[in-house]
Amino acid sequence: MNTVTQTQRQDHPRRTRARVALAGGLMLAAAGVIVQILTGVPGFPLIPPGPIILLAAATVVMWLRWRWAPAVGLLAALFIAVGGVLEGSVFERLTAPAAIGPFAGSAIQLLGLVVAILAGTAALTRAR
Repeated sequence: MNTVTQTQRQDHPRRTRARVALAGGLMLAAAGVIVQILTGVPGFPLIPPGPIILLAAATVVMWLRWRWAPAVGLLAALFIAVGGVLEGSVFERLTAPAAIGPFAGSAIQLLGLVVAILAGTAALTRAR
């Protein structure tokens, strides 16, 4: 018979609000990238890694009952955010609301990344 003690249950965190918000932010950021691709923002490869990375990280955060799963989501959000800042064209899209598709996609991505970074930080501080 396999019995689980209270201590063992605490070692495997459940879906906390912070984890759900982290996964939601990652999915929102992925949706923003997809909007940018669909509206013709130049420079994306044939198979863009951004949405794949973000959705894979969201899956890890929500489905793995591993204590450090939120770190995967937080690192993915930071990786995409730093990449966007270094690449630089996101700022041009955010300052040109007349091009509604690229502007909306960039704004959605930015909102998702901010939510993911804040929720990921909260999820990790609670996991300790």
